[in-house]
Amino acid sequence: MKKVTVVSGDISKVKADALITAINSGGMWFGGIDGVINRVAGDFFHSQAGNRMPLSDGQTVVAYGTLSNRGAFTNVVFVVDDLERPLHEIVYKGLKAASVAGFATVTLPTVRMGVMLGVVEKSAEQAVQEMAKGVKTFLDDYPTTSIKSITFVVYGEQKTQSLLENAFVVQ
Repeated sequence: MKKVTVVSGDISKVKADALITAINSGGMWFGGIDGVINRVAGDFFHSQAGNRMPLSDGQTVVAYGTLSNRGAFTNVVFVVDDLERPLHEIVYKGLKAASVAGFATVTLPTVRMGVMLGVVEKSAEQAVQEMAKGVKTFLDDYPTTSIKSITFVVYGEQKTQSLLENAFVVQ
C-alpha cells in the first residue's frame, strides 16, 4: 500500500523527488505555489514549462531539477489547469506523470484552494474530496506505480489539513 500523508508547513522544505502542482496555460505563474518555487529555484522550473508553450488544459510537463534548487524537492511536475476539468483529473494526471518519470516520493499543495476556492469547487470539503478521489483512482489504476509516498502539504489551514487527513483514513 502506498503511503499518503498530510503535513503542515512550507512545501519547499518537504523532501521529495517531485513537487506536483497546477499551472495555467497562459504563463501567468507568479502567485501561491509558483511563488514558492520561484523563491527557491528562480525561473528554472517554470522556464521548462514555458519552453513547451503553447500549453493546453490537462497537459503535464515534467521539469527536471539541478543542484541549484534550494528547495527540498528535486523536480516539478506541472499539470496545466485552466479550470475546465474536475480537480481529481488534475491530481490524477500529475501523479501519472510522476510515476512515468519514475519518482518515488511526491508532494502536492492543496490545489484550487486559497484564492481559487469557489471558482470550480464551491467549498474546501468539495476540493478535498476531489483531491482524494484523484489519489485513490490513480492508486487503484496503477497498483505497481513507482510512487511510494504521497504527501499533501497544507500551508496554515488547520481545517483543510483535518479534511485531508480524514479523506485518507482507511475505512
